[in-house]
Amino acid sequence: MNEEPQMDNQSTESTESAENKLPVAAQNFFSRSRRREEKEQVADKEVKPYAKLPAVQAYTMPVITLALTAIWWIKPMLNGTLTNRLTFEQVWPLLAYSVFCAAAIALEIVERFEKKDWRIYAFLAASLVVLFSSSLRNRFEILVLLLLLILVLAILPFPMVQLQNGLGLVALASLVTFSVPVCVAFLANNYVDQTFLNGSWTFFYASLFYLTALFLPKSQGRLLGLLTGGLYVGRLLVFHSFGPASILALILAAGVYTLSFIRPLTYRYQPMVAMLALLLSVLAL
Repeated sequence: MNEEPQMDNQSTESTESAENKLPVAAQNFFSRSRRREEKEQVADKEVKPYAKLPAVQAYTMPVITLALTAIWWIKPMLNGTLTNRLTFEQVWPLLAYSVFCAAAIALEIVERFEKKDWRIYAFLAASLVVLFSSSLRNRFEILVLLLLLILVLAILPFPMVQLQNGLGLVALASLVTFSVPVCVAFLANNYVDQTFLNGSWTFFYASLFYLTALFLPKSQGRLLGLLTGGLYVGRLLVFHSFGPASILALILAAGVYTLSFIRPLTYRYQPMVAMLALLLSVLAL
């Protein structure tokens, strides 16, 4: 007879304990959610270290697009390659591809190679359409080289790829130097001669230097700029005769590097100034 009241008491106590434990479980669930959100916020801050930097100047994107396109095409225009050796059917698809890829690079520079802007992928998709809808798709060597530039530009903003460092900088500078210019030379001559490649190395070291502060805009980029700037200056002094062209290139390099210490101007104007200095250096040399 006494066992039934005891069983009733036990069931009542278990019910009360379950009711008491329910709010605690709910609190634990929400606390875990808060901790997870805090971890995601911390991770997001770690992934995007340049998010709080001042925005670049409003005309940066179109200026860089035009400057890069001119860097790739102005040499063939000056030496007569476009008018004497290439037909319009060969020129227009590569020129359109150049404009689209230059615009994608400009947007990545504006976003400091962090934000995955849909416009970047729209320009890259347009460059793909041009490649596969023109005669460029029939030249395997050119197609592979131009696809490689698109691939690198597509994956650069993704943190998981881990290319926002010196390795990514070298990859970008290499493709800026040896993608479109090499394709123009190859289309014109069906080969790339040693003279062209020797001249391209100066363009490579210049691109490496001027892209350093754009790829790594904080103190890390200024430190790396000492190395890339030293390589560029060494290339100028050893392989180029000392004259007005070399002096102008040295003055431009020194001015752009000095600008990297003048904040906040460096964050707003350096991308545009650096690409214009690269253009002037390529024209002078």
